[in-house]
Amino acid sequence: MAEYILQEASLALPDVFKDRTMNLFTLSDNGASEFTFVVSRASAKNEDKVHDAATRLVRELEITVPDFRLESSQMTSVDGLPAVELFYQFKNDNAIIFQRQTVILLGDHPGGQKMVCYIGTCPGEFSDYYHNQYQEIIRSIKFHKPAQTETQEMLAADSQGPFFALDSESKELSVFENIQELYGHLSLQRAKEGQYLLFEKQGKPLSIAPVPGSQPLRYALWTTFADKSHHLLSQLSVCRQVSGSDPLDTADRIRKYLMAQRAE
Repeated sequence: MAEYILQEASLALPDVFKDRTMNLFTLSDNGASEFTFVVSRASAKNEDKVHDAATRLVRELEITVPDFRLESSQMTSVDGLPAVELFYQFKNDNAIIFQRQTVILLGDHPGGQKMVCYIGTCPGEFSDYYHNQYQEIIRSIKFHKPAQTETQEMLAADSQGPFFALDSESKELSVFENIQELYGHLSLQRAKEGQYLLFEKQGKPLSIAPVPGSQPLRYALWTTFADKSHHLLSQLSVCRQVSGSDPLDTADRIRKYLMAQRAE
């Protein structure tokens, strides 16, 4: 489970959920605000660099936004990470709107990337007064350091299961008797992009990472330091179906099996 700390409360969600929320901050409770600051999140390709993501975003704005005109695009950094700052204008109901947008790529658990955008908006003019406010906010950003989940130990090629793979799109949980059966059934590209949640026989999460020194490059499953909130037991509520043989052919049976493993 991933814990989200909101302004009013905290909540926990299974790891298959993707954070695509938007935060909107204004200077006025009523009517149009002279300056707004928005944080938005979207999916990014696993192989993207931040410049690629920003270029694709500009192309989308050129197509979807009336009278879009890019004023500037430059590389910058946010809390030490590479970013791209865009400055542009467009029309909305015949009014000229100016936006300054800083784009950054962040890791997206359990794999892949997400694009996070910090957008300042001003109708009519993006004055020095609001430019300074925008830059102060950007300089204040401090990213959470991820919990220790770095790879720890590579699983042997003859490792016996059961192994579990939860497809984050179909929500199907597949059960494999050994690691080679798992390797043979899963898409490597989708695995690298974090589209499967992978677990060893006790329900502890696994990660996929390159085999050091392999030529050509090969990937393998590795144990991690992830905490118990990412255990398979915390993900079973989202399973739509189970693909496995008796006795691990239903979510309830898998839950009982994992509870027994914990008790040992």
